[in-house]
This record gives sequence, C-alpha cells and structure tokens, in this order.
Amino acid sequence: MKRKLKAIGYWKSIFEPEFPDPINFEDSNWNVKDKELVLEHLGRGKSIADWMGISWCRYRCGEKDMGASCMSDGVYIFPEKLSHYLEHHHVRLPDEFVEHIKTYEPVKILSNRSQYTIDYDWWKQQQGFNNHVTSKSYLAATDEELIRFEKRKTTN
Repeated sequence: MKRKLKAIGYWKSIFEPEFPDPINFEDSNWNVKDKELVLEHLGRGKSIADWMGISWCRYRCGEKDMGASCMSDGVYIFPEKLSHYLEHHHVRLPDEFVEHIKTYEPVKILSNRSQYTIDYDWWKQQQGFNNHVTSKSYLAATDEELIRFEKRKTTN
C-alpha cells in the first residue's frame, strides 16, 4: 500500500491555476523563531522526485535556480526551493505545517515519488493570511510564455 504525502508550497501558474497564490501568504511579521524552524526543516527534506526542467519564482525576482526536485519529510511533499519564498518574499506557511514541524518525529522517507500518493486537496484549499491584496504573482516565467499559452488556448 502506498503511503500518503500532503502537498505544500506548490504555487499557482498557467499550468496549475488551482494552486494558491504566494502573495496571499506574505507576512513580514512572521515569528522569527518559527520561520527559522521551518527553514531548517525544509532544508532537511529528502529528494523523492527529479524533473526535467527547473521551476521559476512566481515573483520573477531574478532567481534562476528554483530547483527541479520534490522534497519530502515523509509526511509532506514540497518544492526543492520553497525556502526561497520564505527567505526573499516574506511568505509564511500555514500554521498547521508549523505545528507539524514542532511535533515532528522523523519517519523513513521512501526514495521514489511513485511509492506515495500525493494529496493536493488540503493545499489547494489554503487561502493564506493576506487575502486583501489587489496584486497577484506572475502566472508564467515570462510574458512571452504567457502569450504563447493564451494563443494556444484560443486556437484549440
């Protein structure tokens, strides 16, 4: 029987519009100790899937290496460079995840994503903490990619 992982930190894009927007998770007043604890935990994650292309920052901040792996702590699955959003864009992850880390007991992490089922439902329902923003993050790595995507949608 496959083990279940709960997804976190996968952001909205033209290809995955059902995911939350990181801008709704911004919190420049996040408790520093909690933030450091989360960053340390994310840094201990183990790679369970590697992809052919690298991800991109939804803020288009210029960071070129956003990773190409999915990491896990054996309970959650998250993008390799999720920490970038915490460190550079003041993103705060849900309290449920922080509490998970505070009570985390290490579990054996299986080596391959195919050994797990991934639950994206919880993450897709997360609203963040900052729902009064009027701006949104970028949905594509470049404007050209967004234009090509929109053209393909209208010709199909």
